[in-house]
Amino acid sequence: MDYKESLEKLEKLLDGYKKHYIDNPRDASVSLEYLCTLYGELEELINRFAGIQKITVGLGFNVEATYPNYVESALFSGWAHHVHQGYTQLLKIVGKVRQHAKDPAIPKIEYSITNLIEVLRRFRECCQYLTIPLQDESYVQSVLWTILRSHFERLEKEETLPKFGAKSYRPDFGIPDLRVLIEAKFIGPKTDVATIQDGILSDVAGYLKSTPDYDSIVIFVYDSAQKMRDSRKFTEDIKTVEGIIDVIVVPGIGQ
Repeated sequence: MDYKESLEKLEKLLDGYKKHYIDNPRDASVSLEYLCTLYGELEELINRFAGIQKITVGLGFNVEATYPNYVESALFSGWAHHVHQGYTQLLKIVGKVRQHAKDPAIPKIEYSITNLIEVLRRFRECCQYLTIPLQDESYVQSVLWTILRSHFERLEKEETLPKFGAKSYRPDFGIPDLRVLIEAKFIGPKTDVATIQDGILSDVAGYLKSTPDYDSIVIFVYDSAQKMRDSRKFTEDIKTVEGIIDVIVVPGIGQ
C-alpha cells in the first residue's frame, strides 16, 4: 500500500466531509456523490484502521440498514446522529495513516478483514497432507494458530478477557490490529449442531461487552462429520447476530 497516496485521498475525504456536514454554512460545491466515490476507494483502508462494527440505522417502516462504521453510516444513510462520530473516526484514521506515511520503521504488513476471511477459507487446502485427521477442537485450533500466525504479526491465543457478569470469556484467537476475535467450533459424529449454535449465541455478548479492544467476531466451524450438507441457513442466521461479521463452515476431510 502506498500510504502517502492513501493519505492524500483520506485528507480530501476528511476535508469534503467537513465542508459537506460540519461547516456552517455548508459548502454546496462538495457533492455527496463525490464523497461516496472517495469513500469507495478508501473503504478497505478505513475498515482496517477503524475496525468493523455493526452500526444499525432505522430507515422507517420497520426497515433497518447496517453499516461497518460511522463514516459510511453518515454518508449512505444520511443519519445526522452519526455525522460527528464519523468525523471523529476519520480524524483518527488520518492520524494513523499519516504516522505510517512518515515513519518507514513501522511494519508495512497489510492487514484487513478481507485478508483474514480469505486465509480462513483456505483452511481445508492447508489440511490436505495431514497424516492424522483433526479429531477435536484442539486439533483445529492448532492448525488455525499456524495458519493465522503466518499471516498476522499480532495473534492472541485464548486471551483471558475481564469478567462479564459472573463468567470469564476465553475466545480462541484475537487479532488486535483488526479488533476481531475468532471462535473455532468442531462438529464430530456425536455433536449436536443445535448445541454448537446455542454456544455461539450465548458467548458473543460476553466476548464483546467485556472488553473495549475488540469490535467483532468471526465464527469458524470445522464440520468433521459433514453434518451440514447445506450450511447456508446456519451461516445466514448466525451472521444476523450483532457483532458477528462472518461465519465460515469448512467440511471435514475424509477420515
